[in-house]
Amino acid sequence: MLSRATELTQQALWLVLSLSLPALLAAAVVGIVMGLFSATTQINDGALSHTPKLAAVALVLVLVGGAGATTLVRYTRGLWTAIPQLVR
Repeated sequence: MLSRATELTQQALWLVLSLSLPALLAAAVVGIVMGLFSATTQINDGALSHTPKLAAVALVLVLVGGAGATTLVRYTRGLWTAIPQLVR
């Protein structure tokens, strides 16, 4: 039973990583681009870097959110159906 629990934990961690990776990558790319823009223009405003990051993450979540939700529901459904086997 311990190996099954370890396997489910590993699957959950990979699921969290795969669901959060697109938003994190979008925020990182936009942050680098805005940092370069800020360095070249010497405009140092906090809202200048946070607003495009927020918009990019929101856009990624809108575009990829449906597939991520489907994957999360599939994993949760499999977890609920595996409960009788885990309780033994």
